[in-house]
Amino acid sequence: MPLALLFALAALSSTPAPAADLAKAQPKTSGGIKTAAQSSAPVLDDVRVRLRCIGRADGRVSDCVVLSESRPGYGFGDAAVALMNGTATPPSRDGGRPIDGPDVTP
Repeated sequence: MPLALLFALAALSSTPAPAADLAKAQPKTSGGIKTAAQSSAPVLDDVRVRLRCIGRADGRVSDCVVLSESRPGYGFGDAAVALMNGTATPPSRDGGRPIDGPDVTP
């Protein structure tokens, strides 16, 4: 498994997202953000999103796009892209020099 992929997966599973990013991923109502208790949406288990991203020489992930989602239509793909773009990761190196890495596809 490519190193950048491991960092991308770790970032999705363990890095707390800024409140602003989480608010973008929440369903909106006229009164603000719905809580789980207020939502009529079903509880979803085992949601998976597959992204393709580029690891940049400056240590940031960019240009993420959704390749697949286990639960399309719920916004998880858009949320994963919003959370991953800009995430820090060690850059790929060529002869010790940081370079833009190849596409990373989890």
